[in-house]
Amino acid sequence: MHKRLSNSTPSHREQWLALLENQGVGRPKALSVVEVPGGLVQATIGEAPGRISLDGAPGSVLMFNISPVQGLRQSREGRSFVSDILHGEMTLMPRGVPSQWSWNSTCDRLDVIVYPDVFGDGRKLDVIDRYVFRDSEMEAICRRLYQKLTLSRMPERFYVESQLMRLAVLLLHYHSTASQADRTLPPGGLTRHQARRVLDYIESNLGGQLTLTELARIADLSLHHFARMFKRTIGVAPYRYVLERRVERAKWMLRTARASLVDISLAVGFDSQSHFTSAFGRMVGATPTEFQGSSRKRHR
Repeated sequence: MHKRLSNSTPSHREQWLALLENQGVGRPKALSVVEVPGGLVQATIGEAPGRISLDGAPGSVLMFNISPVQGLRQSREGRSFVSDILHGEMTLMPRGVPSQWSWNSTCDRLDVIVYPDVFGDGRKLDVIDRYVFRDSEMEAICRRLYQKLTLSRMPERFYVESQLMRLAVLLLHYHSTASQADRTLPPGGLTRHQARRVLDYIESNLGGQLTLTELARIADLSLHHFARMFKRTIGVAPYRYVLERRVERAKWMLRTARASLVDISLAVGFDSQSHFTSAFGRMVGATPTEFQGSSRKRHR
């Protein structure tokens, strides 16, 4: 559910809020927007019932329903579809298509715009029009994105960029107008030279805001090919590898440094102590404080 909007995240958010108010819907309880090179992701909580008309979006639009049941009417290109869209169901709309939407109850949802040049290799992503459908892989990604955007004060752009690329690949393979040849990916991974450059860059910049786009540039590859080739060579996705390295660096600092948890979390690239504690606990099986305490006991 998007109008054609400008490229800066604050401007996008403000334009969307202004559109809702101008068309009589009013502001939702919460709205979080993250824009990355390949598109943007927007999470809405508590949008009041209403009706809106939208210009064509600059990319393919995926709307994922979080509400239990949403009575929804969609109209575009002379066709209308009325249905109770269930929790976890989604709609998909091609770029550039004006549309009208109306819904009869408070709405929680995730909107994703994927730009046509998301892959960065000359191919264009154009999706088929789907009014209501389910896709288990895309559903899992959308749930994680919605959770990140609604629970984190500053969602990590690297994570959002990585998940949007995964959505783009699924759209290309299963919900696009692409030919079979365009859906086929070349085999192979990174060369040893490419892998060394990327891994050295990550290690030297763990405390900064790493992005998938920057890592692909270091490897001199398109976003799409880089993400796939990195995983084939290293064994895990780029975001997962960076997360593992940040946690390992944090473990070393917890053993040796006298810095606070806040300082350590920022030093290894996490945007907050809560994000650091959550990621550390998932990967290590203990909180940073517990790990630090047990390490010091072993070295007494």
